[in-house]
Amino acid sequence: MDVSKEFESQSLSQAFSFTRERERALYGLKGILSGVVADKRLNEKELLFLDSWLKSQQYLNEDKNLLEILSKVGDILEDGQISPDELQQMQSRIQEIVSENESSASPGVGHVNELIGFLTGVASDGVLNDDEIGALSTWLDRNESIKNSWPASVIVHRLANILDDGILGEEERDDLLITVNQVTGSDSDAGEVTIEASTEVWEDKIDSLQIARSTFCLSGDFVCGDRNAVDTMLRCLGAETSPNVNKTVDYLVIGTLASKDWLYTSHGRKIEKALLLKREGHKIIIITERTLLKFTH
Repeated sequence: MDVSKEFESQSLSQAFSFTRERERALYGLKGILSGVVADKRLNEKELLFLDSWLKSQQYLNEDKNLLEILSKVGDILEDGQISPDELQQMQSRIQEIVSENESSASPGVGHVNELIGFLTGVASDGVLNDDEIGALSTWLDRNESIKNSWPASVIVHRLANILDDGILGEEERDDLLITVNQVTGSDSDAGEVTIEASTEVWEDKIDSLQIARSTFCLSGDFVCGDRNAVDTMLRCLGAETSPNVNKTVDYLVIGTLASKDWLYTSHGRKIEKALLLKREGHKIIIITERTLLKFTH
């Protein structure tokens, strides 16, 4: 069989890639919709976020749910005013769509994408209220298969600390919101993706860097040069390098540049592996490109 043959004007590899991305986007959509109505309310900021997010989804431009919501949002925004009744009707319809698709999630990657969408949705207005935090806790309980996997494990741990005394303070809500924004790579003030912040959350704070005789693993793309150049620099300074995260790696270095979908790439998987090794007691240290340059220049 000729694997390079065309299929519907695309190569097979392109078609498979599109299918994977569309599946991820569909789970993300489900999570987004669940998140924005997690507290059974929809406000203006969440509506405007939905409008912007839905328009950016190239892999879902034929999805009937997306098209319906986008059309309804467009109708609401057409006159330049958003009434409470319009928000209530939109919230009700979104809730219906979420309920209709309640049983369609599959374990693994599907759940991870849905969780990221859910987190993005609940934090889309820059606020986490008690109902949204409760809904997030319920979502994680309902999807136990990924509770010990990153990034769910990070949120589970933070929620456990917050809910331990049964009292939700403003500082605790703000702290959780910061964690959610860091996990999703969102800037609640600017409403834009801040890639560096989404990876810096995992960095260990260090006072010194032992380069000679240490083993480094590089992840992501680097501002200071391509990965080979950074690899060569480290070797010239007496370090060893490894293409993968394993028990022999002393430092995982995260490049500053990454696509907004870094979470689902090998970039995110290396961070996940490093965090798993940490939990198992291995002394691997996670640093960013900025920290590496601080100690090498």
